[in-house]
Order: sequence, then structure tokens, then C-alpha cells
Amino acid sequence: MASTAQKIDSDYRVAKSLPFELRQHCAIYFEEKLYSQALSLLLNLLTCGTTIHAPALVPAPQHLALAATILVHPSTTTQAKSKEEADAAGAALQLLRLTLELVGPISAKFDIAFTFKHFSSSRHGGQWRSEETTTSGFGFDDDETPLNLDVARSKSLWSRAEDFWHIVGWAFNCSVLYPRRWERWQTWLDFMCLAMEVDWMQRESAINADREGDLETVMKESLVWKFISTSHAGNGRDRRMLRAIFADGSGTSLTEFREVFKNELKELNQEDKTPSAKRRTEVNIDEDEYGDYLSEGEDDSDAPDKYTRTRAKRARVGTRASDPTVAETEAETKDLTDGDKLREEIAASGGFQSLALRQRLLALLSRVSNAMPKTFMNLDALYILYVENIRHLPLPVFQAFVSPTILPWFQPHAQSTLCEALLWRMRETSGPDSSDDYLNQKKLQECYLPYAASTASAVDNAKLSILLESLIVLLANNDLLRNTPILREAVITGNTRRIVKAEAEIRRNKASRELEDEEWTWLVESADRLLYLVQELLPMEGLSNDE
Repeated sequence: MASTAQKIDSDYRVAKSLPFELRQHCAIYFEEKLYSQALSLLLNLLTCGTTIHAPALVPAPQHLALAATILVHPSTTTQAKSKEEADAAGAALQLLRLTLELVGPISAKFDIAFTFKHFSSSRHGGQWRSEETTTSGFGFDDDETPLNLDVARSKSLWSRAEDFWHIVGWAFNCSVLYPRRWERWQTWLDFMCLAMEVDWMQRESAINADREGDLETVMKESLVWKFISTSHAGNGRDRRMLRAIFADGSGTSLTEFREVFKNELKELNQEDKTPSAKRRTEVNIDEDEYGDYLSEGEDDSDAPDKYTRTRAKRARVGTRASDPTVAETEAETKDLTDGDKLREEIAASGGFQSLALRQRLLALLSRVSNAMPKTFMNLDALYILYVENIRHLPLPVFQAFVSPTILPWFQPHAQSTLCEALLWRMRETSGPDSSDDYLNQKKLQECYLPYAASTASAVDNAKLSILLESLIVLLANNDLLRNTPILREAVITGNTRRIVKAEAEIRRNKASRELEDEEWTWLVESADRLLYLVQELLPMEGLSNDE
């Protein structure tokens, strides 16, 4: 694997471990809780060098693990009592990003740094090593022994969380309910997604360059596979990962994916926010003045949780109420523009940033499944799980996941596979099957476009129409679709079929008419877009896109 690693790292600076004295110096800063000084020193060491080919002094895995904790720990973020503590989180993010950019995740030993120890530490009574190796941070020179402070050990991210998917589930719960904590978890999760993506691409590039070695064997060393394989869920691992990605702040989701840090949602009271005389003291190491760095942390405080849940409420359209106040509120809701309603629905699911990160994780799992079907699971099984979790989402969220023009993280072939998997399970059973493995114009116009959903609800037929829009865009972007009479007829037939089917149900059922008023609008507008895409934007048969 050494030769492979060298080829993988060809675009990065050569990684060089910190000398023992510098590691010891950084350890002293961290153990005295002088986080900003320690991180600043590591940043200066990492970026020193006059040329791009100069070796980079890389932070030790213990430093990177601690930086990842500082990035989201309440004591340095939402519960920070001083500017110094708050600044440490920003410096930690800068160190992590620069390490990834300059030397890459493999040479930086992210796989060692980002190791969850929740269950291993529990089995050993919270002890990491024998007594002689944990009594002091001085003298260790290995990559796995954590630094000698609580936030690097029992209170670290890697000890508090059960595994990566515990964090994912809790982070997305925060995106729906706790915006202040989500702000921090979003940053952490964005970095981890980037690290996993770069790590995966490096290993793929190495395989392509060597043209030897088994892809599945090499990818077992990837960061994303480490997080998958070390999940504690056993036989229910795969479904638990999907539940984490689609965590929605519900009671069930909160029960399964609890807060990572103790009293993480605690709000600082006014007294805590007001700096005391001690906290205003400047740091002067020569004079043994450390300000508030040596004060006790607040992680174990028993103060009650003062965080309030702030789940965004979805607009209700078409309901009636005898209460004048309620009626007035509903009248205002009806006056909302389509854009306002869309934003409300998206906000109720955590916002676009949350949806983008969810899709990035789905895209990563798709790549793992494609490369490691024997070790992980095959694509068909994975996309069945995707369908189970996506098909019942609210319309705006559903559209965001399946449309190639809204969220960009799925590659075109993966986006097409997802849309087809949803279509097969939502389309009426009278539609024919196809022997073609890949999507093409013939398959689209014969198997998908002319048909309605298997149910008569406006929402299901609107979702089916949105899926067809996405497939047309995907094929057109790859110059695989032409405006032909057969295609136009298939679009018109399908539009009519879906609208008639949904309209009949609405006429029969007054409750459906009131509840699906907005969904009906989505269906009609999607039908109009389908016709416009085919008639106005696609090149005529026999012509190229340029013509």
C-alpha cells in the first residue's frame, strides 16, 4: 500500500511528522487549555515552507481529533464564556481544512484521528492505556494515545458519540429543532463529508493509475467505509444509517439519536455571559497569568436545559376555522407566494443546507455500494432503502432530493437510478417493464411518461410528474433526447391521465379536496413544465443541441 499512497499524494505536499519536542510543546498548550495558542502553533508549522514541494509538518492524529472536538464542543461554541474560547472553534476548523488541502486525508492519518472510542473506553472503565501512559501528556510519541485533558478523552466527540451515524442523526435533529447547535454541527458535518469525498477520490485515482489491485479491497481502507463498518447497530446497520440521514426531529428520532455532549442544549445565563474580573485578566505565561484558561469546564453542569425547540411550521392551506384569529392567520397563509410556502416546507426539514448534506451522504453511500457490492450491499438493495425514506417526504423536499437542478451532489447516473427506482414503485402496475438496463428515450416514453401513479392522490401524481421532469432534464443534459411526435404524445397522454385520476379522487372526497389543494397546483404546474420542456427546449429529431 506504500506505493499506492505515494501516487495518491502526488498532488499534495509531503507529510512530515512533528518532532517530539514540538508535539510536547503543543501538548502543554492543550493540556493547559490554551487552545488558541496550540492551534495557532500547529497552523504556523503546517503552512511553513517556501515552496509547494516543501514537506509539511502535519499535526498528530491526537491534535486533529481534538480540533474536531473543539469545532463543535459546547464549551467552545454555544456555551463559550470568552472570546478566546469562541475563537478556538474557528482556529480548529482552519487547521482541519488546511491539513486536508495541503497534505490530504491519507497522509494526515484521518483514519486514526477520527476513531470512535465510545464502546472501547466503556469496556475498559474509561481508561485508555495503562496508568503510566496516561498520567501525563509528556513523553508519548504514538498516534493513538489521546492528550491528557478531559475534552480529548472522556468528554471528546469521539468518546461521547456511539459512532459516526449517531452524530449524523443528532445533527439533523438539530437542523430541525435547535438552530444554534445546528450551526456548529453543520460546519462539522460539511468538513467530514468533504474529507470522506476526497479520501474516496484519492483511492479511486490510485487504482486507476496503477491499473492493478482489487477496488473492493483498496476501498476497505477508506474513511467512509470505516464509519460504515464500525457502526454498532449490527444487522440493522444499513437501515439505521438511513434513519440517521433522514432524522427529522420527531420523538422517535430524538430517542434513537440523542444529544452527543452532556447538557449540550444548555443556554448560558446572563451571569455566565458577563466576564468576571478573573476572565478579563490577560494571558501572560511568563508571569503565570492564565486568565480563565485554568478554570473548570462547564460540561458537567447540572443546570436544566433551557434550549427551546424551534421546529418551523408548515403552512396549512385550504382548512377552515370558526375562530376569527385562526381564520385571519389562514387568510395570511393563503396570501403567501409559492416561494414562501416552498421555503417554509424546506425549513421544516432543516433548510437547504441540511438537505444538501443529507444528499451528499446518500451520494457517498451510493458510491460505496457501486464499488463494494459484496462487502457492503448491492445498488438495488441500497436504492430500495432510499425509496422507503424519500417517497413519503413533503413535496418540496421530495423535489429537492430528486431534481438535478436543485441539489447537485448526485452524479447523473446515480440521480437517474434514484428517479427510476422511485418511479417503479410509484407508477401504476399497468405500465410495461423494460429489458434496458439504462435509461433512454424509448424506455422513458414507453414505460414512464404515459402513466399515472398507483394511487389517485394528487400528491403522488405530482411526485411522479416531478420525477419525469428530472429524467427528461438528465437525458437532455447528455444529448440523449429528441423532440419527436411519439415523445410529445407520451407527455400529453401522461399529463391527462394523472390529472384525470387525481381530479376524480378530489371530486369524490371532500376531505381530499381541502387537503390536496396545494398538491393539485403542483401537479398542474409540473404537467405544464413537462410539455414546455419537450416542445420548446428539446431539439427536433435529426438535430443536435447546438443546432
